[in-house]
Amino acid sequence: MELVGSALAFGFSLLAAAVPAALYALLIWWGDRYEKEPWGLLAVTFVWGAVPAILISLLAETLFGAPLAGLQAGRLANVLEASGLAPIVEEVAKALALVGLFFLFRYEFDDVLDGVVYGALVGVGFGMTENLLYFLSSFFQNGWGGWGVVVFVRSVLFGLNHAFFTAFSGAGLGAARLTRRGGPRLLLPLLGLGAAMTFHGLHNLGVSLADISPAGLLLSLLTNSGGLLVLLVVVLLAWQQERLWIETELKGEIDRLLTASEYSAASAYARRLRLWWAAWKRGGRNEARRQGRVHRLLTELAFRKHRLRVLGDEEDTALLADIERLRQEIASIGNGNLAPCLRPEV
Repeated sequence: MELVGSALAFGFSLLAAAVPAALYALLIWWGDRYEKEPWGLLAVTFVWGAVPAILISLLAETLFGAPLAGLQAGRLANVLEASGLAPIVEEVAKALALVGLFFLFRYEFDDVLDGVVYGALVGVGFGMTENLLYFLSSFFQNGWGGWGVVVFVRSVLFGLNHAFFTAFSGAGLGAARLTRRGGPRLLLPLLGLGAAMTFHGLHNLGVSLADISPAGLLLSLLTNSGGLLVLLVVVLLAWQQERLWIETELKGEIDRLLTASEYSAASAYARRLRLWWAAWKRGGRNEARRQGRVHRLLTELAFRKHRLRVLGDEEDTALLADIERLRQEIASIGNGNLAPCLRPEV
């Protein structure tokens, strides 16, 4: 019976960790409105958070936490480790994947929103594995009653914790992506990482003190709600920025690649959704995929042109070649006529 109970605990714990993680990952994917990131890179960031970042954090916290274990005041050691050591170690471990993407896949790391998406997915992967470990521990220590409480707190109440912590690290790298000056390019990622550590530390501090005073839980709730609100504002501003880039950069393609009506159809997200649905009704899955591909390529073209204006001296040759390639690819899809993709009445 004990073996059966352990197997059930593992199965339910895995579901309680994985199902919310999948839902949060879908929410983050949806938030990347105009240019979805490649599935391969999204998977890599998630897996990095779920496995390597967890292992690095466990090793580092064991190594650097040894001096704290020698403190006579047990609570003080726990508070220092939870609110000081853990946020530093874990946010650095998660941010390593973002730094790798930033340097190895520069053309897929366009702006703040891309950084938020990649950072949040690293955090979702990390949170999923950490939750699984906590769920199993709570079951073996406190049975199903304690297990249920921990599942609610970690998967529902604080389910987006690690996602929003590390999203700030990604946002800092994304802001640095389109900054030419050396000072800000170094400072912005550090500010993003610092914000991630700060929110993480305040949350952990509140949780560490929650069994002493309800003020501890209140601190964690305020930290989480405040951090998510700040991140929501960042995402909304990023949406507006990306739409402005599309409107500005594609205007020069009118009468060259697009008609005026096709241009107006390409710049609004709600209109894109209507066009996708119209394409599906007109020609089924293949037509909808074709229409979606046109919009993705138009967005990439707009982003490349914006980057050329901002970083011109740094990346002229490569960007000019990429911009011309995108123009040719877009033209080849419609054979000189994009109307079926960009006007639902056709």
